[in-house]
Amino acid sequence: MKTLVTGGAGFIGSHVADALLADGHDVHILDDLSSGKKANLPDGATFHEAAIESDDAAQLFEEEQFAALFHLAAQMDVRKSVEDPVFDANINVLGFLNLMEAGRRNGLEKVVFSSTGGAIYGEPEYTPQDEEHPTNPISPYGITKLVAEKYLHFYHLQHGLQYVALRYANVYGPRQDAHGDAGVVAIFSRALLSGEQPEIYGDGKQTRDYVFVEDVVRAN
Repeated sequence: MKTLVTGGAGFIGSHVADALLADGHDVHILDDLSSGKKANLPDGATFHEAAIESDDAAQLFEEEQFAALFHLAAQMDVRKSVEDPVFDANINVLGFLNLMEAGRRNGLEKVVFSSTGGAIYGEPEYTPQDEEHPTNPISPYGITKLVAEKYLHFYHLQHGLQYVALRYANVYGPRQDAHGDAGVVAIFSRALLSGEQPEIYGDGKQTRDYVFVEDVVRAN
């Protein structure tokens, strides 16, 4: 099956591409390398450097006629989304719709969408939070992910598109970026291996949900 992995040069996307190649699929990767790395690109995949909101990305669907889309490309910085909601929405909503419309016109059959857990649910009304927990995003990033899920349901009802939205917890594993504020497992590991003191906020008693990247890949 001919597949497109957006964000395939990134942490999770590159692992998804690896698994698809291992299963014998024809894998194409779309990534603008704004956060992904060429070193993460698997051998055997066809790489296209472009942003998801670009005309080049839409043209790719016409040229390649993808059967399935694994959509992992996104603006993922929650603080950036708060500072510049328009920038966030241009990528996470309009970029997403650019792909959906291109797919609709060119026979796309299935979408696996990388959504988010905590950012969609907001402050927990009960724990553990399950799929029936009310959605109440408190950041533009969370809002855009929920909006994309709603659009996927629209495309399913209107055009018969098959889809699944995966609401990840905090993913960790190989190729995770150990810089910035996200990816605490990689950040702490890098600090400890370098003999540095990890920076811990508050009293250190916070609880988080973690999931290994290979488990996420199996869900895809």
